[in-house]
Amino acid sequence: MSKNYVLEISEILENDSAIYEIMCQCPYEILRRMIIREYKAKEFILSQGEIYNNIYIVLDGELGIYVESEHGKKYYLNTYRKGNYIGELEMFGNHPYISSVEALTNVKLLELNKADFIKWVKMDKNLNDYFIRTLCDSTYILCSNMGTNTLYSLKSRICKYFIDNINASGQADDMKITINSEMLGEYMAVTQRSVNRILKQLKESGIIEITKAHIVIKNLEKLIEEERQSARKTD
Repeated sequence: MSKNYVLEISEILENDSAIYEIMCQCPYEILRRMIIREYKAKEFILSQGEIYNNIYIVLDGELGIYVESEHGKKYYLNTYRKGNYIGELEMFGNHPYISSVEALTNVKLLELNKADFIKWVKMDKNLNDYFIRTLCDSTYILCSNMGTNTLYSLKSRICKYFIDNINASGQADDMKITINSEMLGEYMAVTQRSVNRILKQLKESGIIEITKAHIVIKNLEKLIEEERQSARKTD
């Protein structure tokens, strides 16, 4: 018999306003079928082209969303954080995943099978409204990223990625981004050598500091200015 997570989920709702916004009207019959999963970084992976029967809501941590070419080249689409859904595009019908998902950090996820999630959407107007709104937001970000990747220089894209991730942290004093040049190359769909060239320039300008697993922003104002200037140029 599977573990009952209702009490643990109730505690999360009491202490996390972002998750409460999603689940405040969730019917008990759906709530009691939910499972909480925790994974370490790189441990949770959903592969493009595979079929999965569960929907996930991100409770904590960050997950990278990628598409992969037939030659194995990864192309970054988005980063999912608290409140995002995984599997929403494949929710109706027995469709394979259109992209791959990988935990970038330790993550905590709420797991629910597709049939129960669809039933929840139909029963809960609050979730229905939230689902539509966030799906539109995700589509907007995806289109924005596609435009940026096509129209702007690599330096501009890297600077913008750093700025967006600092802003997404919600903490003005949190200037450390968990990423290395290999991962950044995957995000930008370019070679690691090209990324290293840009990082070297930013480091020599005193904008960033590079560690084994992090990029530390030393001068955010200068980074923003560098992004503005490089956006007007091409590589």
